[in-house]
Amino acid sequence: MSDEQAETPRLVQGRVSQGLLRLAAPVILGITANIGAGLIEAFFLAQVSTVALAAYSFTFAVQGALMSLSLGISIGVSSVLARTVGSGDMDQVRRIASDGLLLVAMVMIVMSMIGYITIDPLFRALGADDTTLPLITGYMTIYYLSVVFMAVPSVGANALRATGDASISGTIMVSGAVLQICISPFLIFGWMGLPALGLVGAAWSTLISRLILFIITMAVLHYREHLITYAGVTLSLIMNSWRRIMAVSIPATATNLIGPISTAIIVSLLADFSQETVAGFGIASRIEGLFVIPLFALSASIGPFVGQNWGADRYDRANRAMLLSFQYSLGWGVLVAILLMTFRQPIAGLFDDNPEVIEVAAHYLLLVPISYGTWGVLMMASAIFNSLGKPVSSTIMSIIRMFALYIPLAFLGKWMFGMTGIFLAAAVSNLAMGAIAYKWNRNTYGRSGLRPH
Repeated sequence: MSDEQAETPRLVQGRVSQGLLRLAAPVILGITANIGAGLIEAFFLAQVSTVALAAYSFTFAVQGALMSLSLGISIGVSSVLARTVGSGDMDQVRRIASDGLLLVAMVMIVMSMIGYITIDPLFRALGADDTTLPLITGYMTIYYLSVVFMAVPSVGANALRATGDASISGTIMVSGAVLQICISPFLIFGWMGLPALGLVGAAWSTLISRLILFIITMAVLHYREHLITYAGVTLSLIMNSWRRIMAVSIPATATNLIGPISTAIIVSLLADFSQETVAGFGIASRIEGLFVIPLFALSASIGPFVGQNWGADRYDRANRAMLLSFQYSLGWGVLVAILLMTFRQPIAGLFDDNPEVIEVAAHYLLLVPISYGTWGVLMMASAIFNSLGKPVSSTIMSIIRMFALYIPLAFLGKWMFGMTGIFLAAAVSNLAMGAIAYKWNRNTYGRSGLRPH
């Protein structure tokens, strides 16, 4: 990215809908590849055994927590960068990008060390038993080595999106997922004379693909985009960057961690039924992730778009983008709900031939997808608040959704209706918070005194 290119921010010109599509399309490809890699990995592990799939499903909450921590820092970097790009200060853009990468690397190394020494007590608390815990231990021991190599490319991709360059960030995401898909079967099943490592093989494929992606990402950021520099850096400059990033990152991380925490609680509730129930939930979660990819991509794109236009005082374009994102979320949610409710049984049956596992997954996909549209509205509102430097609003919404609605309703639902009640709790909390998030966004915009020009 040259200074000349950056003098006119990329996202403050042209049609709003085209600008959002230009940002979202590469992200859709990237997220599709990553979630697809997880889905294919779940399929491979289901061929190994239902126990391997159940063990893999237990790791989702911890993986989600680590990714949420990385994403929280990414959001902070992206929020500060987008507004800085909008103002045209390229020296500060490089400073924020460089210091953000250093911050996430340090944080994730520390968290990996903590995670490694707490594997046994943590997963026993989540409901793992003597059949799944040895597999989980083998997987997570290797997985923790890969965390820093996951986090740095994630922050780098967000930095590129914040500057308006989504194509490279999408390519980075796709490349990592394709590498993982290609490597996984060789290590899981023992192809080409390699040892058949099962779940541990999945962990090794994750580590190898992330390490390669880390090297490529650093090369792109330094040599092609010129976003990394530590020339003339001082501790005071780094601390100033970190303060600006963490002002958004801390509440954003808190927001993102709420999801994995609630997942851990839900998994522990489902583990009371059977390990097959946890495996079915794991399959349904992966299928869900694949079908809501456009919502994830749009939420990753709406922040940089609104942030750049807000920084350039183009409030009319920022507001138009907000409204379009809400409309798209609702439309996509309706379409996906119809598809999954219609084809839930055969889709679930693709991953496991255990009737109990299939039934659990299909039951989830009957009930929860009715709320995907309003869940998308919540995603958009949260991303918009983060991009405008108002992450506390996003955090409050997530706290209400999880701890005032989802978790209490899940306990009540389990008591009254069993597994069905847990799944209904997810749908009800998404529907309620989507409506609240939309109203909150409109009220915040109205109170700012800004109106479309």
